Amino acid sequence: MTKITNLFLLLCLLSSPLVAYDCAKVSDANSIYKSITQSTASSLSIKRLQQMVGVNADGIWGTHSDTAYNNLISRCNSYSYPGLTISIDGAKITDFYKNQTVFEQIPYQNCSIQKVPIYGKIQSKPDAGAVVGGAVLGGIIGKAVTKKDKGAALGALVGGALANENQKTKTISGIVGYENRQKCQTKFKNSPREEVVYSYSTITFIIDGQEQTVEFQKSP
Repeated sequence: MTKITNLFLLLCLLSSPLVAYDCAKVSDANSIYKSITQSTASSLSIKRLQQMVGVNADGIWGTHSDTAYNNLISRCNSYSYPGLTISIDGAKITDFYKNQTVFEQIPYQNCSIQKVPIYGKIQSKPDAGAVVGGAVLGGIIGKAVTKKDKGAALGALVGGALANENQKTKTISGIVGYENRQKCQTKFKNSPREEVVYSYSTITFIIDGQEQTVEFQKSP
C-alpha cells in the first residue's frame, strides 16, 4: 500500500507542472465560456479561449471547441494541489484541495418568428365534373320517365342547373392567409461556477529510518 501511495505521489509531482499550468487558466476560461453562453462574447475572446483549450482559433465556437473546453474542465477537476502542511509529533500532514468547476442549468427564453396559418370560410371552386355528371344523370332520369329523347334533354338541363347551383352555394373551411407570430420556449444552458473542495490528505512519517507516506480521507 505504501509503495502504491508513493508511486501515486511521484506521478502527481511529475505531471503537476503541466496540469497546474493548464488549470491556472480555468478561471479566465470559465469567464469567457460564460459570456459565450450569454451570447456576449466577442470574436477576439472566443479566439483566446480556443487557444487556451488547444483548438483552431477561428473565432467561431462550435462542437469541437466545446469538447476541448469540457476536456480541460474534466482534467482540472481531477487535479488536486497541496495546501498548508502541519507537523504533529514529527509527522507531517498535508491537505489537498481541488478548484472544481461545476455547471448550473440556467433557463432562458428561445424565441423565433413563425408563419401561422389563418383559417376561415372560403367558397369552393365550381366542379365542372359535378355539373356534367348532374346533366348526364338528369338526362337518364328524364328519358326514363318520359321514354323520349326530349325528356332526356330537358332532364339534362335541369340536372346540370341543379348541380351548378349546388356548387355555387357550397363553402368549406380552409387557409385564408398567414400571419407572423412569435413563439418562445424555455431552454437551458450551462453556466460555470468555481468552488474549492477538499480532496484528500497525506501523512508523512519516519519508521526505522525510512520515510513513509500514507494517503487518507478526513472525516467530514
